Amino acid sequence: MLRPLSLLLFASTAIVAPPASRGQSAAQAPALSSPAAIQPDPLHQSGSNVTISLLTMGNGEQVWELFGHNGLWIHDNVTNRDTVFNWGVFSFHQAHFIPHFLQGRMLYSMGGDSMENVLLAYRYWNRSVVSQELDLTAAQKDSILFAIQRNSLPDNINYRYDYFRDNCSTRVRDILDRALGGPLSVQAAGLTETSYRWHALRLMQGNAPIVVGVDIGLGRPSDEKLTKWQEMFLPRKLHDFVAKARVLDTSGAMKPLVRGERVLFQSTREAEPTVPPGLGLWLLFGGVVVAAIMTTLGFMATPTHRVFRGAAVAVSVIWSLVAGLLGTVVVLLWMVTDHVFAHANENVLLFNPLWLGLAVLLPIYLWSGRGEMATRRLTIVIAVLVLAALGMHLLGLSRQDNLPVIGLVLPPTLGILAMTVRSRWAPVPRRVPPSPRR
Repeated sequence: MLRPLSLLLFASTAIVAPPASRGQSAAQAPALSSPAAIQPDPLHQSGSNVTISLLTMGNGEQVWELFGHNGLWIHDNVTNRDTVFNWGVFSFHQAHFIPHFLQGRMLYSMGGDSMENVLLAYRYWNRSVVSQELDLTAAQKDSILFAIQRNSLPDNINYRYDYFRDNCSTRVRDILDRALGGPLSVQAAGLTETSYRWHALRLMQGNAPIVVGVDIGLGRPSDEKLTKWQEMFLPRKLHDFVAKARVLDTSGAMKPLVRGERVLFQSTREAEPTVPPGLGLWLLFGGVVVAAIMTTLGFMATPTHRVFRGAAVAVSVIWSLVAGLLGTVVVLLWMVTDHVFAHANENVLLFNPLWLGLAVLLPIYLWSGRGEMATRRLTIVIAVLVLAALGMHLLGLSRQDNLPVIGLVLPPTLGILAMTVRSRWAPVPRRVPPSPRR
């Protein structure tokens, strides 16, 4: 699922399944406008003859498996044939995969496979599989089959993937809601206390570099409070909501949507985390350590101590280079890609290309004393930007949950500022003895 953003910073928060065969799911049908216009599906002739279940798969190890997966299981009660359809198919070999990945223009597809193959694969990957049989009328089942057939058309089988708003789980959610006449979206209108960032960090916390990168790469849009409907971008949340949902039956009375639930395979993995990691203290501690090293080396690096001077140069340049490269990615994600949830990113005040200029000026200044004014001015500008990010929080102007990242960046920034206010870094000129008089 997520995809994309994680490899950039973002890993992927992609909610996807392993690439599935598309051959079984492609219906040979003309352009469709209504269920009545559909040619008989080769696997399932009529909604009255099938049982439809929501399948929910647990999380795995790969980046794109961390958010789980789901699909619709169609059991033909006449032929006993089982097919699982999902909307998480992608291929690393598709045309222009890398450019589309970087630009946030990934194409995903609907795919289908037999239940036997699905269970075999998820047992192999040690990922749980839970089935919820849905209590649907024949007409509602026909609507779902129609949606699957329509999605299998060449013009519809691919879709523009969005790791939060349009993924394998939201596609299943929308098909079910339309088939039922819209009750799920109505019942799920209430706000939660969670956000896209909250869930992304919660589920990706097993990989520290990725979770920090995602936290840096996500912008303000990822911090808006989610409705229960939006929260169902996660397969597990869709499962939990459907388990409690009640819908109208043919007589007008309310009934549970789920007729029964079965665990088809129980993995031995630990349960998924329930809360995000506490990054604040850890990132602040890391920033303080870096700043302490910088200031200590700066204090010890007198003009005659070349080793300490070289160490001070190395530490400050490495920090500036990393911050500048991260800042370049943050700017590009915002300005030139379709990664909507990386836009309006206040972390651009903390990580930006100005750090790359400092990575060039610092070694010159710290080693030879040249470029003192330019280095000092650029350092002050960067420090002002970082302090502005903190000030936005103190004044209640910030709408982004990035205090932990500020805690990481502020101490090293102040450490470099302290290094550049020294009165002189130039080496002590070598004294030349006066020439003897003749």
